[in-house]
Amino acid sequence: MISKIAKYLLAGLVLRIAIAFLLPPGYDEAYYLFYGHHLAASYYDHPIMVGLWAWMGLQLPGDSLGLRIPSLVSYTIASFLLALAANKRLSTGAGAWTAAITALSPLLVVVGGVMLLPDAPLLITLSAVIWALAVGLSWGWLGLLLGLLTLSKYQAFPLLICLLLWALSQAQTRRRLFSWEGAQAFGGWLLVSSPLWLWNMQNGWISFLFHNARTQGDGGFNFSGPPLFLLTQQLALFPSFGLLLLVGLMPQKADRHSDFRRLLRWLAIPQLVLFLLLSGRMQVLVSWLVPTWWLLVPLAAERVAQAQARGFRWFQPWLWFSAVLPPALMLIAASHVRFGIGNAFIPTKLDTSRELFPPSRLRDAIQKQPMLWHKLKTAKLLVGQRYYEPGLLALALGNDTTAMFTTLNRDSRGFAFWLSEPGLEGRDGILFRLTEPTQDKGELEIEQQLGQLTLLAVVDMPRGNQAGQKMEFFSFSAYKPSQQNSLRKTEQKTTASD
Repeated sequence: MISKIAKYLLAGLVLRIAIAFLLPPGYDEAYYLFYGHHLAASYYDHPIMVGLWAWMGLQLPGDSLGLRIPSLVSYTIASFLLALAANKRLSTGAGAWTAAITALSPLLVVVGGVMLLPDAPLLITLSAVIWALAVGLSWGWLGLLLGLLTLSKYQAFPLLICLLLWALSQAQTRRRLFSWEGAQAFGGWLLVSSPLWLWNMQNGWISFLFHNARTQGDGGFNFSGPPLFLLTQQLALFPSFGLLLLVGLMPQKADRHSDFRRLLRWLAIPQLVLFLLLSGRMQVLVSWLVPTWWLLVPLAAERVAQAQARGFRWFQPWLWFSAVLPPALMLIAASHVRFGIGNAFIPTKLDTSRELFPPSRLRDAIQKQPMLWHKLKTAKLLVGQRYYEPGLLALALGNDTTAMFTTLNRDSRGFAFWLSEPGLEGRDGILFRLTEPTQDKGELEIEQQLGQLTLLAVVDMPRGNQAGQKMEFFSFSAYKPSQQNSLRKTEQKTTASD
C-alpha cells in the first residue's frame, strides 16, 4: 500500500513541476516574494510561514520556479501524511486513493502544491495535525503542531475552534482537555504561536483589523451567492472530484472507523457552511475552501476504495475521466497563460490570463531599452502603485538591482510595516505601473503627491500574436515617506481589494 501511495505522489510531483514551470507568477506570489526578504514575527496580511517558504525559495535559482519549490515539496509531504492517516484510520485502500485525489484535483494542486501561497504551509501543518490525531501522538506534540498551523494562515482559527468543539463533544477527550495533557497542548500552542500575538500587540492588532474589514459586506444577503460559489468550487476541483467530496460528507454505517470520519466532518462542515454564508455577503476567494476540501479527501477516497472493492459500474468510467482529463486540462491552461496558445479561440476582452506574464518576458522587454535598463539597475528607490507590482519587477530584475522597493497605494499592505523609511526622504526614484487594470482615483491622487513625473519608457510584453501587459516607468524626485505613514494610519479603516 505504501508503494502505491509513493507512486501516486511521484506522478503528482512530476505534474506539478511541469505546471510550476509553465504558469507565470500570480499577483499574490509576487507580493509574497518580499516576505522572504523581510522575515518578522508576523505580517500585515499573513503570519510567518509563507515568509519562510518565500525565504527558502529565494535561496534557489529560477525566479518564480525557485520560489515555488518549497510548495512543490511541502505538498508532497502533506499528501503523504494525509494518506498515512487515511491508511491507518479508514477502510482498506483509502490511503492510496487519498494520494491519488490530491495529485489530480486542479484546485488543490495549483493552490496548495504549485503556487507560493499561505495554503502550502497550511496544508502541510493541517495534515500533520490529522496524522497526529490518527496515530495518537501525545497532546504536548499536538499543541506544537497546532501552533505551527496558527502561524500558517489566519484561516487556521476556524479549524482550531472546530477542533476544540470536537474535543468538548467527546467524553474521553473532554476529560483529557481539562487535565495536564490539555495544559500541555495549550502551552505548546501558545509558545509556538506567540510571535503572532506579540507582533500584533506591537502594531495595533492591524492584521485582525485588516481581515475583519474584508468580511464586511456592502449590502444585504445575496441568495444566489452560495450556490454560485459552490458551483465555482465544483468546477475548480473538477466535477468528478468535487461531487465525490460532497458524497464524503454523508454518514456511513457505524463501524470501527466511525470516530475518525466524525472528526473529519467536525472540522470540515462548519467551514463549508461559514464560507458559503459569507459568499452571500462578500467576495469569497476560490482558495478559501481548500482546507475544507482537503479534510474531506480521505472520506471521498474511502468511497472510491469501497466502490472499487464492490465492483460498482461507475468506477471504471470515473477512473478514466478523472485520471486523464484534469492533468491534460491543467497543462493546456498553464500553456495558454504563458504562451497564448488559445488566442484564436478566446476573445481578448474575456481572456484575463493575458494580464499574467513570466519574469523573463518583462526582463527581455526592459533590456531592449538600454537607457531604461541602466536606470533601473542603478536606481535606489523603485515604487509601484499596487501592492503586487514591486514583486513582478523584482523578479524580472533579479540580482541586477539593489534598490529599495515599496508601493504607494491605499492598499499598500505590508510595505508600510517592514520597510525602513529613514534615509529615503528626498531621494530620486522610479515609479512604475502596469497599464491594466485601469487606474483608480486613489492611484491618481498618489501619483500627484509624488510631484513632477517624467516618462522614461513604456515596455510592451506581447503574448503570442496578441497584445499583453504594458508597464510604464516614470522618474520622480524628493520622495516623501510621510505619505507612507499616512497610508499606514488609514489602512485600518480601508477594506483591501484583491
